[in-house]
Amino acid sequence: MYPSARSTIHPVLVALACALAPAVAVAQDAADAMFVTVPNPLTSDAVTRIKNQITARVNSENAQRRVATVVFDFNPDGKPALTPDFGECSNLAEFIGAQKAVTTIAFVHAPVTGHTVLPVIACKEVVMGKSGVIGPVVVEGVVGLKKYQKDAYQERFNDPGRWALVQKMFDADVRLMRGDKREGKGKLYADGRDEKALAELSGPSPVQGVTDGQYAAYNLDLAYNVGGVGLAKRKADTRAELASLYSLPPSVTRDDPLQGRTPVAFQWTLKGDVDGAMKESVGRVVRDVRKKKGNVFILILNCGGTDLDAARELATDLIAAQKGDEPLQIIAFVPEGAPDAAAVVALGCTEIVMTRPKSEGDGKEAEFGNFERYIKSAKPTAIASQKTALRQLAKEQGYPEVLIDGMLDVSTEIVRVRGGTDARKKQLMTREQFRDAQERKEDWVEDKVVKAPGVPFHPGATLAAEIGLARFTVPTTNVNDVCAIYGVSEAKNPDPGLLDRFAEFLRIPAVTIILVMLGFIGLILELKVPGLTVPGIIAALCFILVFWSQSRFSGEMFVLALLLFIMGLVLVGLEIFVLPGFGACGIFGIICMLGGLGLVTMEKVPDNTAGWVGFGVRVSTYMFAMMGAVVFAFLIAKYLPQVPGANRLMLTPPTENTQTAEAVLPGASEALELLGAIGTSTTALRPAGVVRFGDKFVDVVSDGGFIPLGTRVQVVAVEGTRIVVKEV
Repeated sequence: MYPSARSTIHPVLVALACALAPAVAVAQDAADAMFVTVPNPLTSDAVTRIKNQITARVNSENAQRRVATVVFDFNPDGKPALTPDFGECSNLAEFIGAQKAVTTIAFVHAPVTGHTVLPVIACKEVVMGKSGVIGPVVVEGVVGLKKYQKDAYQERFNDPGRWALVQKMFDADVRLMRGDKREGKGKLYADGRDEKALAELSGPSPVQGVTDGQYAAYNLDLAYNVGGVGLAKRKADTRAELASLYSLPPSVTRDDPLQGRTPVAFQWTLKGDVDGAMKESVGRVVRDVRKKKGNVFILILNCGGTDLDAARELATDLIAAQKGDEPLQIIAFVPEGAPDAAAVVALGCTEIVMTRPKSEGDGKEAEFGNFERYIKSAKPTAIASQKTALRQLAKEQGYPEVLIDGMLDVSTEIVRVRGGTDARKKQLMTREQFRDAQERKEDWVEDKVVKAPGVPFHPGATLAAEIGLARFTVPTTNVNDVCAIYGVSEAKNPDPGLLDRFAEFLRIPAVTIILVMLGFIGLILELKVPGLTVPGIIAALCFILVFWSQSRFSGEMFVLALLLFIMGLVLVGLEIFVLPGFGACGIFGIICMLGGLGLVTMEKVPDNTAGWVGFGVRVSTYMFAMMGAVVFAFLIAKYLPQVPGANRLMLTPPTENTQTAEAVLPGASEALELLGAIGTSTTALRPAGVVRFGDKFVDVVSDGGFIPLGTRVQVVAVEGTRIVVKEV
């Protein structure tokens, strides 16, 4: 009977276990972690902020944001920590002790003394660095402890068998003894003055490194589990190393910019190529978000481009926005892909969220870091330089630097390794680094090949989340899914301002080309038909708008572009009004103008093939616009006099001879009567000047050459009030 019963129950239990296993895995995957900086010294405001910050995450309605591990960094910037105020340290220790469902970890990588020791020992685990020291409690500014204070230390320390270790930090008379448990395994510690406690030890002996008559200060060698007193469970010198020990995502090593504040979210979409224009635009948007009291900023990345310098500058600005008095939590949302420069921008954000559909039929996973376009266009030296800079950016943000190696070097092989004796400890290495670690007999075993050699590396959302590159994933490209993770119902749209929107409109390529074309039309009309002041005004306005809109975004190239354009105008003016003919000066002037217009939209002098091709395309576009402007200008000059009322726009140019001013032809109809007439130049024509026809002195222009004073000329063309003559 019993065997049959067991055989019946066993399959049921197996089935139940199989059914529950995925759910447990999901729950574990969903559990998040966070680092909290404990300022020095502790104040009531700091304790309140820490409480709010942790409570908001522990009780988060979103499972992905709910934390199961909290790391308290007691040595921000690697500096010693000392708080003489018992009250605030006790408040924080009490709060830490109340987190029963959370793994609390104290990270000590510099000396921690005074009452700051209390919240350290209240944590469930302690991780120490090589410069870490715990104790003593009694230091300058901290007098001997009162009974209620001693009781608080004993209440917060959850290991009665090691209580004497803590007691020694505030009572120099403790004679610290160590021995084996009389019943069971493990070490016990006791005060040699306490005969009852001492009797529970088997083979008691003094603890080496602790001096009688002095307060205890436990460094790493003394505090570590192996060979030490067991106050510290693990060793790590940096947040990244600690995250590796507990398999935490790299991005959790940075403090939460929200700091317990109620999230107020804004969203902004980045489109097109990442450049200085985008950098300045995002800067203005960030200022507007802060002005409107926003603290969560979702950047939707629908951008790309190969200008990694501009992308790194933007990433640096985003990192700065996450610090200071009004820090922003900046979320990089990758709905489809973040290639080249977009990936660099994402690395500068607080966290990265990527789209991962629930099934293949729902769409494609978002990809991260496809640098193939950049690699094809850049020189090897430029790629090597960018790799160094991006590795530094990744390190600053807590991401494994080997990811940059894999994205920029197709030959790199990346493996994930785990600890041989501690499977929770995981790390990414290149194949070469793993081999070196094996040669040094380090405790690592291969867990998984993340990137095979010879294969481009642009991980999808699933792999990105697995290796800690993406903090969270969402099932759709809808930004509302991202908002749900961060506990907001919707994200508002910032308003960078009317002038900014106008400048953005002017920077649209089609609008820029139209402005350039109108500018050239006005310039040509003003030179071809003297006296038409309106085309000159329009030309000046168009070129001013082009350079103004670009000056709000461009960097070092703006001044060079503006000088080239002005130089071109001067050269063309010299060719027309001073030098005879139309030769090298005029041609070079046109080239300078086109070059200035091309450079004004660029961030730097082209330094690779792709850059020069892009520059050539822009200059060619403006050259065709100028050619079209020439055609339109001649058509306008030809038909404008026939338009009713147009003659009012054509002002008669003044004569140089004031005595004969009344004899100057008054209008276009009388000018047409001079076609074919012969006269004598009374001034030099450069190419404009005055010619005498009988008793009339008329303003004319030469057909292109220089004509000296007293030369016989003939009228060969009349265009409105513009009279063209040549030497006969």
